[in-house]
Amino acid sequence: MKESLECALREAATALLGSREAVPEIRLTRPKVREHGDYACNLAMQLSRALGKPPRQVAEDLLAQVDWPQEVASVEVAGPGFINIHLRQASEAQVVWDVLRQGSAYGRRSQTDAQRICLEFVSANPTGPMHVGHGRGAVVGDVLASVLQAVGHEVTREYYINDAGAQIGILADSVWLRMQELQGEAIEFPESAYPGEYVVDIARGLLDRKPYAEWLDMEAEMRREIIGQAAVDANMKAIREDLAALGITFDVFFSERELHRSGKILAMIEELKSRGLVYTGILPPPKGKEVQDYKPVEQLLFRSTDFGDDSDRPLLKQDGSPTYFAADIAYHHDKHLRGFDRMIDVWGADHGGYVARVQAAVRALTGRAGQPDILLVQMVNLTRDGQPVRMSKRAGTFVTLREVVDEVGRDAVRFNFMTRRAESQLDFDLETAKEQSDENPVYYVQYAHARICAILRRAGEMGVAPGEEGTDLSCLASHEEKRLIKALLEYPEMLEKAAQRLEPYRVATYAMRLAADFHSFYHKHRVITEEAGKTAARLALVQATRQVLCNALGILGVDAPERM
Repeated sequence: MKESLECALREAATALLGSREAVPEIRLTRPKVREHGDYACNLAMQLSRALGKPPRQVAEDLLAQVDWPQEVASVEVAGPGFINIHLRQASEAQVVWDVLRQGSAYGRRSQTDAQRICLEFVSANPTGPMHVGHGRGAVVGDVLASVLQAVGHEVTREYYINDAGAQIGILADSVWLRMQELQGEAIEFPESAYPGEYVVDIARGLLDRKPYAEWLDMEAEMRREIIGQAAVDANMKAIREDLAALGITFDVFFSERELHRSGKILAMIEELKSRGLVYTGILPPPKGKEVQDYKPVEQLLFRSTDFGDDSDRPLLKQDGSPTYFAADIAYHHDKHLRGFDRMIDVWGADHGGYVARVQAAVRALTGRAGQPDILLVQMVNLTRDGQPVRMSKRAGTFVTLREVVDEVGRDAVRFNFMTRRAESQLDFDLETAKEQSDENPVYYVQYAHARICAILRRAGEMGVAPGEEGTDLSCLASHEEKRLIKALLEYPEMLEKAAQRLEPYRVATYAMRLAADFHSFYHKHRVITEEAGKTAARLALVQATRQVLCNALGILGVDAPERM
C-alpha cells in the first residue's frame, strides 16, 4: 500500500516538474492524530522552491494530477501544505492475508543487488571466559546478521581469534605458575597474570596429559609455546560452548596466529611500500598527556593521515615484528581478497579511537571509503534487585556470560540485550529477567504469542475456524484493531530500516510494540463472539499477529512458546 501511494505521488510530481529536476525522495509518515488520516506527506513543501509556488498551491496541483489507487477514500491538504491520505475501510486489513499466505517468509525478501557481507563480532581474546559485555556484542552481531539475511544479503558470521601477541605469553606464564603451584611449589603470582579458577583447570588438565617432570625438562620457550597454544584451545572450546548456550554459531573462526605464519602481514606491508604509503620516521609523544622517559625512535610508519586519520601509525615494533595494527590491516585486506562486498565489525565501545585508523588503512589498500562499518557496543551494568553483582570466582575479575545464561535463560539474555541501541549503556537486572510480569520484556512478548495460541486452541475446540482469504474484514474497525493492522504492515519496513541503519535493536522494540498492541486489543475486545463474521475476522487478525510475533522472535533468536 505504501509503495503504491509513493508511486502515485512520484508520477504526479514528475509530471509537474517536467525535466527541471529529479523528484525528491517521497516520505510517507503515520500521523499521530487519527483524524489526520492514515498517511501524511510533505512532498509539496519539497517541491515548492523548484516550482516557484507556495506549498499549499503545489499540494493542490499534485492532488489534481495524482491517479490514486482504489484503496484511497479521500485526500486533503492540511496546514502549510501537508497532504493527508485517508484509506477505505479495511483496505489495509488485507495485510492479514499477506501474512497468513506468506507465513514465516512475511517481511523477508530477495534482491538482485544482494551483497556478500563479512560480519565479524565477539572476537573476545582467548585468554579467559566471555564476560557479559562480550555477550551483548555477540547477540547484537548475531541478530544483525539475521536482519541482513532477512532482507536478502549473504552474510558470513566470522570470529577473529586474537591468538597471537603478548597476552598469549602472559596466559602461558599464568598457567605454568599454577602448574608449579599444583605440585606444591611456592609461587609468586604477578599482578599481570590471569586470575580465576579456569587457569587452574587448564593447568590441571596439562598435568593430566603429561607428568610434571617432563614439563620441567622442556626448553623454556618450547614449553611456553605448547602451554600457550593448549590454553588458547581450552579457552576457545569454552567460548564456543558459551556461544552455543546463547544460540550463536559462526561460519568462520579466523586465527591471527595463522595470519602471522602465512606471511600475509609482511606481504601487506610490502604492498604498502610499493605504493609509497609507508616511510621511516619518528612519531611525537601522544597528545594531551605527559609521557615519562619518552625516547624518540625511528619506526616504519603508515601514512594514515593521507586517508583521514589524525596520526600516522607504526607497522613494525622495535624488534622488527608486526604491530597489532599491522595484523589488523592484513586481516581486513584478507576479507577484501576473499571477495566480500562489505565488511561490518562489532566492537566494544572502548575501541572507538581505533575506527579511523583501520578505515584509513582499508581505504589505502582497497580504495573503499568508510570500510569496515563499525558498530560500537556499550557495556552492560549487571545488577540484582538494583545492586551491582559481584565478580565471578571462575573468572576472577568479572561475571561470566555463561553464569548469566545459566541463571536467567538464553531467551531473557538475548531479548534484554536487544532492548536498547548498541551505543547505549544497558542495565540488566537478573531478578527482573526471571520475573513473569510485564516488567520483563521477553516474558511480555512471549506471553502475547502464547495467549494467541491459547485463543486459537480454544476456537479449534469450539469448532470455530479463522476466516479464509476473501472473508470480509470491514468489521475490524475499532482503534485497537486498526492499530494491530498498522503494526503488521510496518514489519517489513522495520526490517529494511534495521538493515539499512545497522540497528538490530529495532526488531526487539517492534516486537514489544506489537505485543502491547495485541494486549490492548485483547483487554478491550472478545475474539470469539456471538457474531460469526466478526469472530472469523478477529481470529484471522490474531492468527496473523501470532505469525509476525513468531517471525520477529525468530530474527532475535528467541523462542515463541505456545504455552506459558
